[in-house]
Amino acid sequence: MAGTPSTANAMFSNQTANASAVSVLKKSLDMQAETVTALLPTEPAATPGQGLPDNVGRNINITA
Repeated sequence: MAGTPSTANAMFSNQTANASAVSVLKKSLDMQAETVTALLPTEPAATPGQGLPDNVGRNINITA
């Protein structure tokens, strides 16, 4: 049983490293969410064709 204390220490060290990695990941995700919120416009996007007649933009001429 000589390896038991070193195994326990290694497991504790891994657990601490994993907890630190998760904490960094959570902070990173929070920062990304803040960045996206800041970059997205607060106004709703204009609908395509807004202010155009009904027949404009319905067909695409694909002949050359």
